[in-house]
Amino acid sequence: MGKSDTEEVAKDKLRLMKCKFNPLSRCDGSVMYSQGATVVIAAVMGPIEVKTQSLSIECSYLECNYRPKAGLPQVKERIREAAIRDVLELALLSEIYPRSKMSVQIQELEDRGSIDACALNAACLSMLIGGLPLKYSFAAVHCIINEEGEFIVDPELSETVHQQASFTFAFDSVDGNLLLVQTKGSFKIAQFNDIECICRAASADIFAFYRSNIGKYHGRSDDVLSVTSKEATMEM
Repeated sequence: MGKSDTEEVAKDKLRLMKCKFNPLSRCDGSVMYSQGATVVIAAVMGPIEVKTQSLSIECSYLECNYRPKAGLPQVKERIREAAIRDVLELALLSEIYPRSKMSVQIQELEDRGSIDACALNAACLSMLIGGLPLKYSFAAVHCIINEEGEFIVDPELSETVHQQASFTFAFDSVDGNLLLVQTKGSFKIAQFNDIECICRAASADIFAFYRSNIGKYHGRSDDVLSVTSKEATMEM
C-alpha cells in the first residue's frame, strides 16, 4: 500500500473516542467524552420539577444549555445550543413525563475540532446513562472539504483553517434517518451526497462505541450484548 493510499484511509476514520461515565455526582447521569483532543462533559437531570411558565400537560419541557470553555456563551454557542436542542427534542420521549422538566447541560472543556459532533455524542451518552426515555440513540459526524478538494472526517482544528466547506450530520440508530444537517461553504451536490454516505458509515463506529462502553458500564460484554440482540431478533 502506497503512502497516498494510507493517508486516504486515515482521512475516512474517526479520531480515537474515549469516555468516562458519571464524573459528576449531583446529577442523574453524566459523561466525559472525547474525540481526539476535543473534550466535552454532558450531564442530565430528570424528570424534575418544572416552572409554571414552562409546564405542559402533554409532554415534558426540555432544558438544554451549552457553555464554552471560558467566558459567557456568544452567538456561535447559542446556535450550537439550539442545534443540539433540536436533535434532543426529536430523540426524547417527552410524552412519558408530562408536567416535568428534563435538563441537559453541556460543558466544553477543549475544542480541537468537530466540537458540534462531539457535544451531540456526549449528550446522547449522558441521556443513555441518565435513563432519560429515548425513541432512539443518535450519533453525529463532522466532515470537511479541504483546500485540495479532499474529504476529511472528524478533522483536527488545524485541518479546518483553509477548508472549502464543512458538514455536520446526525443520524438515528433505528432507521439511520437524518436528524441534523449543518453545512458551511461552497460545494457541489455530488460532494454533499458522497460526504453524507461517508458520515453515515462513520456513525456506525460511534454506535458500536456506545454499545461497547455502556455494556461494560453495566457489566455486560460485547458477546452477551450480541447474543441478546440475536435472541430478540429471533423472538420477533
